[in-house]
Amino acid sequence: MATTKVSKISHDWIRQRREEFRSFLDETMFPDPERLGERGPKLYYPEWLIMFIAICAVQFKIKTYLGIHRMVNEYWDVIAEGLELPLISERQLRDRLKKICHFPGRPAGFIFQLFPELEQRYYSQRRQDDGQSKRSRVAQERQSG
Repeated sequence: MATTKVSKISHDWIRQRREEFRSFLDETMFPDPERLGERGPKLYYPEWLIMFIAICAVQFKIKTYLGIHRMVNEYWDVIAEGLELPLISERQLRDRLKKICHFPGRPAGFIFQLFPELEQRYYSQRRQDDGQSKRSRVAQERQSG
């Protein structure tokens, strides 16, 4: 399948990635829980939609839940295209993102569930990037002095 290259933050980028993400979920038969019964009422916003919002937040390097909601508000017509859903509230979005283990500034937990090998690579890269930044001021002074 040939894809055209588009800007990172655009309606076209979101539309293209959404189609790829849905195809991936369909191909891998990833379950879309409805949460009926003991775990509460049926989810109004599909789980895959919340997962896709998390992917966009990581791609756009959004560091706060409020920032994620602003992005969702701006691109809702493309993100929820064909679903006929009202805009998700900031609080509900934050709660749902926390349930899938997405915290701003870090990859969503479900990414590591799908691709466990990425977790080790991500955290080892983080340790290399952090380097001396994790040391206390006293330790840094000892090393330089």
